[in-house]
Amino acid sequence: MLPTIYFNDRLSRYPGLVRVLLIVILFAAISQFASFGFIQAHVLSFYGAQPEDISFALQIPYAGIITTLPVQFRLVRYFNTRSYLLTAFLAGILLNMISAYIHDLVLFSILRFLTGVVTCIIAGCMLMAIFSTLAASKRMLVGVSLFFSLILTCGLIIGIGASRVVLQTDWTALFYALIGLQVVAILLCLFIFNTRTAVRPYPLYQIDWTGCILFMFGAAGIAFVMIYGPKRYWMDDPAIRFTAITAITLLALFLIRQTALKRPLIDLRVFRSGKFIFAIVLMVLFWGIKDTINLVYGYSAGVLGWSAADIVNAGLYNIAGVIIATFIAVKLIQANKQNLPKLLLAGFAVLFFYHLWVYLYLTPDLSVNELRIPVFLQGFGCGLLFVPLTVFCMAAAPPNTGLTGIIICTYARFIAVLNSIAGFYMLQLNYNQQFKLGFLARLIPGNDLLLQRLELYKGLLVSKGYTADAATGISNMLIARSSGIQSQLLTFRAIFLLAALLMAIIVIVLLIFAIINLFKAADTTNAPTAP
Repeated sequence: MLPTIYFNDRLSRYPGLVRVLLIVILFAAISQFASFGFIQAHVLSFYGAQPEDISFALQIPYAGIITTLPVQFRLVRYFNTRSYLLTAFLAGILLNMISAYIHDLVLFSILRFLTGVVTCIIAGCMLMAIFSTLAASKRMLVGVSLFFSLILTCGLIIGIGASRVVLQTDWTALFYALIGLQVVAILLCLFIFNTRTAVRPYPLYQIDWTGCILFMFGAAGIAFVMIYGPKRYWMDDPAIRFTAITAITLLALFLIRQTALKRPLIDLRVFRSGKFIFAIVLMVLFWGIKDTINLVYGYSAGVLGWSAADIVNAGLYNIAGVIIATFIAVKLIQANKQNLPKLLLAGFAVLFFYHLWVYLYLTPDLSVNELRIPVFLQGFGCGLLFVPLTVFCMAAAPPNTGLTGIIICTYARFIAVLNSIAGFYMLQLNYNQQFKLGFLARLIPGNDLLLQRLELYKGLLVSKGYTADAATGISNMLIARSSGIQSQLLTFRAIFLLAALLMAIIVIVLLIFAIINLFKAADTTNAPTAP
């Protein structure tokens, strides 16, 4: 039987059912945050915006999450959980209703930021509630695996429904689907939680609202710079330059303020631990390189011509890989905590093979069946790494820093995702230009290969009834399109080769650390004992 801190007496007898219902509530919250990833083309056409505008609108909720998270861990211990959740879900329904009717992208971005705030409020409550259903020895490991595995896979799961919606009706109908999901979550909250939670309210001692505001605008500014900067030549653009200076100033003031306060939002003493810094570096590298899967999905849509439904179906193998590997990782860590370094090594090794596979076998005519292998490998590698990296970061944080470790982990994810958006765009831009120039240098009138291909196209077109002039024009267009596809193909292969090399370097570094630790352990064992 569960302790009745949060739940009514009837459900406390069924801990498994409670956990399932809590995961459903958590999914209803996270789906608001991750609902537009696979239908960006529809969002673009609706607002008449540029791709970077939609990228910003999709990433700004995370700024809301990381702004709210430090405050949320205090608020959740003060307010009644049931009332707190109901208020948050009602706010989420209101945001979705407004979003369904507006056509202004700036207002949509503001609503998305508020959606991130609502998501954080609900997710924070769910994290505490899930922890309460577990024994103290399993609380961190199993709770983190349940919580963060859903976050890792939610985008693809909700993408299944989103892709079906956009095929049958207007994409804004997705907001009504989300509202329906939130109504279900409200009913579950009324069914599960006690009207009065048996937790003593934790006083709200001097919450740093000023620091919260400084961080909010600083994080939003960094998101703006990282997403729009590559398209506007970085500091050559006055708006990017002004925003970058302002964001850095605000974040610097935030950090200075945290060092001076008695009760800061984050405890900066956590960075005195070299082990924690190393763990955060691994976390940043993992989240940044994990997003290469988006290049695979983008290549499938742009070059292979797959629909959103095809991409989601392939993505199901990614979810399967995450679930299987997460289960394996949790079991191995439960069996022996010394398995954690081995899991890190195995996870990065799997990601190395995934990037190497894509580099070697990426072609313009990949089938869904062929793409299942790398997509599954990517999910399997992420599943092996996600929980161990989170546990590693939490364990490496000094005990007297509270929940700062998990807050810094969310900061690391935010920074890594923004860096991957900017980094992959710059890499694609540079490599594409390099390969296109290489192709253009060979596409000269006297080139035998070019002449043969043009004659082949013209012959086929003339045989289909086109005139000689029309066949010549279409042949030139086909040559240009073919060279564009080839340059894009070579660009992706170059990026995946770089990623594979980075994964190989991480594996080597982890092996070196493992060998050093083995020698240290051997020296300690063989050290003479005092008489």
